[in-house]
Amino acid sequence: MSLSVEERKVTSTELYAHLNDATLSIATIAEHFNLTSQDITAILNMDNSQMSTILPTNEFIHLVWDVRDFINDELRTHGITPKEYSYLKGMKTDYWFLQ
Repeated sequence: MSLSVEERKVTSTELYAHLNDATLSIATIAEHFNLTSQDITAILNMDNSQMSTILPTNEFIHLVWDVRDFINDELRTHGITPKEYSYLKGMKTDYWFLQ
């Protein structure tokens, strides 16, 4: 999965909007994934270079999807149906390159 700079910006905006709707903190997500707040911010920003340790691209992409799913699950626990993402569509398992 390769997103353009513009597509990453759109996805980042959508991730932050969902995060806000879920009333989650970056610290809560970091604790859940055993990552730093800096790492979660990098994921939300769709920028692997901001990670405390730069990851292989495939690992970073997996984390983006995992954080998206965590936020979406939190929304659902509050009875909110997550709005569809422009580029992170469906489930991670739908994409062969994320298997």
